[in-house]
Amino acid sequence: MTRRVKFIEGASAPAHPKANGKANAKANAKPETTADTPRADGATSVGASPAADRRLAWLDSMRPFRARHERDVSMESALQAIERELRNQRDTVGDVIDVWNRVAPPSVRDLASVVGVSAGTLTLAVASSGAAYEIGRVLRDGLERQMVQQMPARVKRIKVRVVSE
Repeated sequence: MTRRVKFIEGASAPAHPKANGKANAKANAKPETTADTPRADGATSVGASPAADRRLAWLDSMRPFRARHERDVSMESALQAIERELRNQRDTVGDVIDVWNRVAPPSVRDLASVVGVSAGTLTLAVASSGAAYEIGRVLRDGLERQMVQQMPARVKRIKVRVVSE
């Protein structure tokens, strides 16, 4: 069922069929004018209420948090991560590296690098299987026994691992 409303010329149409006179009175009312009120950023807003000023001040204070920050493309964070990793490695196996450099012969010392110590196993990384064979031969000749004697609490055995770089 459709409702038809007939309007008289010159009369204003209601905003909604169920609208009462109060809604029309609010729509036709003039906005209040107040004195200039300062905002948080130093500008003034004409006709704003104190509640609106508080909301504007809050928005102004929150604006820096919503800003899009430029992406950091510098190498600083990558260098800090590498430095942190090396510092952690030095703290965990620094004394083992010192003993390795002192005990190992120079020909073998340059072929391997200390990766870490886990559950009494010292892991050495080498670049090729030939280097692994040579280090294994030197370890069997007594280098492993010397390392265990130098650090009995930390090193129980030595494992050689071939890594590709």
